[in-house]
Amino acid sequence: MSLYDLIVVGASPAGLQAANIVAERGFDVLVIEKRSDFSIDPGPADTSFDGFFRQMGFEPVSDYITHRLEGMRITSPLNTTLEINTPGFSIDREKFDRYYLDKALGVGASVELGRRVNRIDIDEKVSVITEDGKKFRSRAIVIGSGTRDKLINQVGLNTMRYPNDLAKSIQVEMEGVEVPETHFHYYLGKKVSPGWKATISPKGDGRASIGCFVRDADPEKYLDRFLERSMFDGAEIIRIQRGEDQIITIPSQLVNDRVMVVGGAAGQAGIAFAMAAGRLSGKVAVRALKQKNLRKENLMEYQDRWRKKYLKYYRAGRFSLKTIEKMSDEELDEVMKALEPINLTKHLTKNKHLTTTALKIGIRALINKPSLIKHTKKLL
Repeated sequence: MSLYDLIVVGASPAGLQAANIVAERGFDVLVIEKRSDFSIDPGPADTSFDGFFRQMGFEPVSDYITHRLEGMRITSPLNTTLEINTPGFSIDREKFDRYYLDKALGVGASVELGRRVNRIDIDEKVSVITEDGKKFRSRAIVIGSGTRDKLINQVGLNTMRYPNDLAKSIQVEMEGVEVPETHFHYYLGKKVSPGWKATISPKGDGRASIGCFVRDADPEKYLDRFLERSMFDGAEIIRIQRGEDQIITIPSQLVNDRVMVVGGAAGQAGIAFAMAAGRLSGKVAVRALKQKNLRKENLMEYQDRWRKKYLKYYRAGRFSLKTIEKMSDEELDEVMKALEPINLTKHLTKNKHLTTTALKIGIRALINKPSLIKHTKKLL
């Protein structure tokens, strides 16, 4: 039986980044993926923005981009709209995942498609057993599979601090959608999508993916209601996907002996964030493999560096959504009306520091509408 240096479970964007980093350093890497083909149940994350993607260290590639966007429009419960003009793109997830798998294969990684991992045993080495009884062995493992994967419990980790706050989601791809295709559309409000958002991501030529992400509610109910809008009259559903999103669950334990967890399984929402985490885990794996020390304390560099660099974004996301949760739809609309005169594009592209940017925007909103001071108690 071959002994790999690293097994990556899940050909997700995060898992594939780890595989690529380790394989290109000359180590033996195996990727195990439950799908036999990437056209089967492609991931729902299919939109990003150039600046953010590059900030995470990645360059958008035309191979998988289906449609270019000028920015995004955020619409309040009472139809106040904020426009942020930062260029973005829609992704063909089948091509996207295949692109990064091919990159990993190109630097020497191996892949086993159509194999679902059933069990992981860890002692002096890692044993991975698939549902069909196939066994693989490695020195270390990166788990880049989906949310709530049973494998996480098997390796003794609680990867999310607030797992009960997982958002449930349903997303459909449609043809014949009558929506402005220059922008990504983001809708807020308890009557629209309680707990988070509804979205429209144009893909060009009348195609779009429409998603509903909720907490403590049935996403299908709210998607059905959302699709009653006139822009969807005559549109046809060509694909349906259901899942969960970790937007405010806050990643927690990411490391154990011989194990690192990345992406959805780690509570790392956001495709670019997940990829950055995968790349970081790969770099730590390379160092640990060279040192022949794969104990938890030596792999903790991944968790520590991840928290230092990225945890602030997740905390800000949780703070924002928890604050919105306390507001009525009317109050949320009032806040967005105060933000309307502010050049959000300028603030978000000019200022690189998250806290400073948020503070400046908040102060401008209070200047525009001093009555908002009454809502500050909701921040506590």
